[in-house]
Amino acid sequence: MKSLVIFAEETFTSQFSSPSSKEKKSIMKTGTNLRRLITTILQIFFALILVAYLIVNTIFDVTRSKLVYTTISYEDVDSLPPPALSLCTNDSNYNFNCSTYGKTSVNCPGLLKSVNVSNDATYNGWFSKCYVIQTTSPLLLSKPTVPPVQWTDFQSALFIRYSLFNASSMTKIQLMLWNPFDLPSSSSSASELSTNTTPQILDPYRLSQCDAFKERTYTFYYQRHIFLNGTEKWDMDYRAELDGSSHAFGKTSSTGVIHLKPGSFQVQTTREKSILPGTSVFTNFIVLAAVLYTTYYALLGGRGKYRITGLAHMITRYFPQQHLERPSNTFRIVNPTADDILKVYLSGISKAKFEK
Repeated sequence: MKSLVIFAEETFTSQFSSPSSKEKKSIMKTGTNLRRLITTILQIFFALILVAYLIVNTIFDVTRSKLVYTTISYEDVDSLPPPALSLCTNDSNYNFNCSTYGKTSVNCPGLLKSVNVSNDATYNGWFSKCYVIQTTSPLLLSKPTVPPVQWTDFQSALFIRYSLFNASSMTKIQLMLWNPFDLPSSSSSASELSTNTTPQILDPYRLSQCDAFKERTYTFYYQRHIFLNGTEKWDMDYRAELDGSSHAFGKTSSTGVIHLKPGSFQVQTTREKSILPGTSVFTNFIVLAAVLYTTYYALLGGRGKYRITGLAHMITRYFPQQHLERPSNTFRIVNPTADDILKVYLSGISKAKFEK
């Protein structure tokens, strides 16, 4: 009976007593592994957040680099081209003379093009010929070399005079001023001008009918737009200032005059600029990547395996340096040599002499 009681006590003690040291180590190891796993998951999570932030910020910078803004300034130029004009009529024997700073050029060489539109269905037989006067050469100077006293009687820097034989005071013309930069450089010859190839300068709906033999003055202004790639686009505006009789009716011919003068040599210039240049996008990417890299290792993920200061380890309370095991061969017995003993002995003698 006594032996049975002893057996029961031993069984109860083995079942309800505290676990052994081996079991404790196993439990602690399991908890450590779990915290290490959670820490690794947090490190990966923090790294993914930082990488996603870097990608989103880079995409945003690339999008901003495609946006432009414009600046407006007024710039002084030394010279300007005159506006171009189209003059259409049924009479085919007009004569033109162009005068620039008192120098007259008969038939306006290099400026005048004659276009036959008699068979063009667009005009519906309204007129048979159009004269196009156009150049992008800067003929008008802000500081002319020829003083006004040497100009002609008409007293203008640039004018175009046209005449027609056997004309009457009822003669009409179709006139239109336009931007000289609207004519493509490829359309150099009159044969390449038509309502199909160059409708912007031979558009019948933009022509204005007026009396042929009058003196007209037009003041023009230019605006310039500079695109992001450096190309330029010129626009022109003008206004009529004088429209009166030329008093140039003779027995054999009648004359009309068109004066062209710049309103200002100060050109309104609009420039396109990038909100964020491409070099800035690259620089921002490098700088942000370095900042996020430092942030991860200094604050979030920890600096390394043996120097843990990251937020992930603080959350899980897992510090690997606490679980490092010393190598079994760290301590080994070293037998002193005679030289080692002698050094210690001599050192003791020196200290004794110094104390005396």
